[in-house]
Amino acid sequence: MEELLHKIMLQLETMDTRLKGVDTRLESMDTRLESVETKLESMDARLENVETKLDRIQLTLDSHHLENIESDDRLLEAIHTTNDRLDFQRDKISKTEEDLYLLKQKH
Repeated sequence: MEELLHKIMLQLETMDTRLKGVDTRLESMDTRLESVETKLESMDARLENVETKLDRIQLTLDSHHLENIESDDRLLEAIHTTNDRLDFQRDKISKTEEDLYLLKQKH
């Protein structure tokens, strides 16, 4: 009976040692998991910061794009006005050349 109790005690001590080892491993895993969670939180904060910066850049690009479109429209209007003036001057020169030719023909 004592021998049986002694074997049971040895097995209990072995199980206790193993449980302590499992407990140590679980604590180690918990520490590593907390470290991973901290890193993920840090990465999440950095990602939000990047998203905020991208949103500001997008707003700036949209604003500049609208300004460029408006500027292009003003330039095209100025080009059309200049073309109209050139057409008028060219027609005026042609008329003057025609008048000179006719005057030369008469003399």
